[in-house]
Amino acid sequence: MTLLDTIHGAAIRGAFGARYGRRPYGRYATFLERSQWWPAADIEALQMRKLAALLQHAYAHVPFYRQRFDAAGLRPADIQSVADLSRLPLLTKRDIQDNTERMLARSVDRRALLENHTGGSTGDPLTFYQDAEFRAWSDADKLRNYRMAGYELGKRWAFLWGSDYDARAHKGWRGRLQDRVIYNTLWINTFDLTADRLAEAAQQLVHFQPEVLVAYVSSATLLARLVRDRKIAGLRPRAIQTSAEVLTPDDRALLEATFGCQVFDRYGCREVNNIAHECDAHQGMHLLAENNLVELIDSAGQPARPGDVGRIVVTNLNNMAMPFIRYEIGDMAVPSAQACACGRGLPLLSSIVGRKADVITSPSGKLLHGEFFTHLFYKLGGVYQFRVVQETRADLCVQVVPGPGFDQQRAMPFLEDTIHRHGDPAFLVRFELCDHLPPAASGKYRFTISHVPLNLNEDAQ
Repeated sequence: MTLLDTIHGAAIRGAFGARYGRRPYGRYATFLERSQWWPAADIEALQMRKLAALLQHAYAHVPFYRQRFDAAGLRPADIQSVADLSRLPLLTKRDIQDNTERMLARSVDRRALLENHTGGSTGDPLTFYQDAEFRAWSDADKLRNYRMAGYELGKRWAFLWGSDYDARAHKGWRGRLQDRVIYNTLWINTFDLTADRLAEAAQQLVHFQPEVLVAYVSSATLLARLVRDRKIAGLRPRAIQTSAEVLTPDDRALLEATFGCQVFDRYGCREVNNIAHECDAHQGMHLLAENNLVELIDSAGQPARPGDVGRIVVTNLNNMAMPFIRYEIGDMAVPSAQACACGRGLPLLSSIVGRKADVITSPSGKLLHGEFFTHLFYKLGGVYQFRVVQETRADLCVQVVPGPGFDQQRAMPFLEDTIHRHGDPAFLVRFELCDHLPPAASGKYRFTISHVPLNLNEDAQ
């Protein structure tokens, strides 16, 4: 690292220290660097210790959870394993919407809490609260994730991000000055991205030369196509970290070929922060188990077997202000039984399959994951963006942003025929050609949107 990088690194550590108190953040960052190499059994033991403290606290201080325990005939001491934890009901988004006040611990000062929000990309906007302990652990974990991708504090990094909630902190001269002078960061808001703005962003990135580029999958792939098609030279980050959307094999191949670097995928949500991250062995995504206890369950509520798709249920182990215990996020993933070649004891996910809200339920009850539709477009040229919207069980609207070489006379019959043959012949398919497909209010781009409720018990094949 250069002297300037070292100065930036010291400034960042100082900023985090001022935010949380120097001892907690530094101690947690050091702890997580070590604990990831522990044997799996030791990490599981740590989880159970933190879980026991969380459950005792929730029962004593959070009215919502005392009622849940009492209704289930349980006391915190009855839960000695993850299997025991399943005796508590799942926490849904509707539960949080209806019980925000009752989920707050009576022992905390709300003025000291961070009020946070989800953007509502699943149709379920939430407001919730997080304490300083949660935020310190979360930022320490973020640093570990970035280091997995080769980043060290002080080096240049850039964000292609699109959430209005996050972008507000980076607007104005103060925000930009803080980004560049203190954090050595370039922040590019992709909320309402056009081709011209993307070209400007590419030139900014070439000039800035980030070590790591952090981006939504859709933002990164749009940038890669533009860099490739316009033959923009000189943008060579050491790594790209993707998040917020499913990273397909074709997405990864495009990014690696265009930018000549490794891609590291990350999975998480605003409610519980980071959940899983990819290391340089690229054998799956490591569950970040010191902070979140993750269950993967099938439609009957039983543990999903390795290789099978399971619903993601998360218990955050750090936020005592407003605990999230057995929170069903609405996403699905595939658990892995293998140990990673990197040597970390953190468990693995084989893949994130897709968001539950993005699964299309056909008239006959067949479940079509979003990846089904991405594969249709792999065989077509000249498509910049697409989105599939399901308004009713039978009605599909396929929205396409055409690019050079798009053959409408070939594409539309091909798509309709393939959807009928491999999806469901009862679908009524219509097409819309669009100039631009904006992201949802959260900034996330969803390539499949279903307005039909998903019932896994009814629809699973």
